[in-house]
Amino acid sequence: MAFQKLRFDGEKSVMSMINQFPRLSAYDPGAVGEGGLDPLGLGAVADRIANVLVPGIRARMSQPRFVTLSAVGAIAYQTLHGMTADQGKTTVDIAFEWLVVESMVRNPGEGRIEGLPGNQKAARAKALNQRLSRRTYLSGPRVFGFTGVYRPFSRDVGVLAADDLPAENAGSLVRAWESDNQLTGFVDAIPGTPGGRLRKDITDACRLTLEKEECAAPPTGQLLCKLAEHLAPLGAKANERRVLRDLLASGTHEIRNELAAKLIANPPPEESTQRDLSMLLLPHMSKPTQKALQAAIDYEDAATSLDYTFRRFLAYTTQRHGSIIKPEEALQTPGLAETAPKIGDLATRAIASVAELNDAELSNDTMHGLRLFARSLTAREYLDAIMERHEEVQASKKKLSWLDQLGGDWTVRLPYRNQGGDLKDEIWTHPMRLVTLSKFLRETT
Repeated sequence: MAFQKLRFDGEKSVMSMINQFPRLSAYDPGAVGEGGLDPLGLGAVADRIANVLVPGIRARMSQPRFVTLSAVGAIAYQTLHGMTADQGKTTVDIAFEWLVVESMVRNPGEGRIEGLPGNQKAARAKALNQRLSRRTYLSGPRVFGFTGVYRPFSRDVGVLAADDLPAENAGSLVRAWESDNQLTGFVDAIPGTPGGRLRKDITDACRLTLEKEECAAPPTGQLLCKLAEHLAPLGAKANERRVLRDLLASGTHEIRNELAAKLIANPPPEESTQRDLSMLLLPHMSKPTQKALQAAIDYEDAATSLDYTFRRFLAYTTQRHGSIIKPEEALQTPGLAETAPKIGDLATRAIASVAELNDAELSNDTMHGLRLFARSLTAREYLDAIMERHEEVQASKKKLSWLDQLGGDWTVRLPYRNQGGDLKDEIWTHPMRLVTLSKFLRETT
């Protein structure tokens, strides 16, 4: 709704008093499920551009060795595939995950729990003398546990099949791991060998864990000690790292391969941002890769400006007395007046760059998301367009706005008064996965 259409009804003092109490709309589920991370609906396009650049990898991934962990488990428990517990809610990969996570927490060593999903819950269970189970581990473990987080990459590089059984590259990765760890016989399940014995122990422990519906390996037994020793997230050795890097940098994705080759040849500083990496890589790439990088740069320059303007408006409004702001006061939002004259060019350039990727659906979605801004705008028009876009996005999801109106003024709804106004414009609002790719390559050196 445009600010110029609003009218203040003179009841500011009454509204300020009312605002001190919890406020509910007709139905107010709070922040949960209201698009809390994407108030302007710009994230889906960003993710699809990132998928052109670095397919298979996701921003929340941090340590490629979890792919090895998934492969070791898939080979060990493949004979139990289809076996479940907790009325079908716990699958064998989760049973293996309980074993691994509990092993790290019960046998902590340097870096063993770094980046390990669920380690805090596992530590809490240990402190309470409980075993990991559906009740004490992560909610939604098939999404948020290490197997779930790294499943897209594991499948992309042919380590896990679509049914999560070992795929064509699982054997080479696990053979490298068994060689590094003197566990000969694991892949081939050779009885009497160190690897063969460990594989059988894992299989037996997974079966018993499913039967008991909780981690069933003895807390101080040899299996948990061995898992912690051989599967610590930071414990990859030379052969395993080499195979992981080959999977990452020489797969079927030409653009990802080219980016990886450049990052290997010229490793960037660890503190490099997504934009730093994009600008560093841009001049030296083939035309298809340059187009993908340029689309990322131009789209994120526009999307970040829009997202940060909206969040600064929320923060500025929250800081006002009673968290209420008049339309004319809203125009004083930090950065608004400076960004307004630029946003038209930024949006237009983003639309054009994404169109160069020759993906009609992606191009149309980009144009739709930025159409309100691809023109010359005054500060008032810019803020009106942002508010219109936010209302449009929330309505499309059948969710409430992050804002309420009080007699013509605006107030930020309670769940959204935690916005920080100190945003760094050089940090893109959406991850383009280049930082993750760079980190993966460092970890496999």
